[in-house]
Amino acid sequence: MVSKKDILILSILQEGARTPVSEIAKQVGLSENGVRYRLDKLEEEGYIKNYVVLLNPKKFGKNTFAIFNLEMEPKKMKAGINKLLSMEEFTRIYQTTGQYSIKAFGLFDDDEDLTNFINEKLLTELPVHNYSVEIVTKNIKDTIYNV
Repeated sequence: MVSKKDILILSILQEGARTPVSEIAKQVGLSENGVRYRLDKLEEEGYIKNYVVLLNPKKFGKNTFAIFNLEMEPKKMKAGINKLLSMEEFTRIYQTTGQYSIKAFGLFDDDEDLTNFINEKLLTELPVHNYSVEIVTKNIKDTIYNV
């Protein structure tokens, strides 16, 4: 179980993973070695998965973010998932319950790029039985988990 100090350290890192240990130590009232020890422990115990750089897709020309709901033929599900994994357009892929067995999130240059992807890749290379696509118009909240 994580302590209140650990949660405070984690929340500071979520705001900026490049925050110096000395700054974290000042904010939480611990020594720098104390913070390093806690960070090592949080990493070892799996509370911290990784430190990453979050890129802005729009700066790379990816202006259309789409959510795909995919219903695949059950007998071809495993092969379909493997094919999905090879498609660089998808940034996240989840197997789900309900009518659609797969929810996939993809980035595209624009609506035309999205349409071409659907017609030239999605419907020709995957065992899709039924699907729907939603274009995200506004990002309101985008986190995996916050403490």
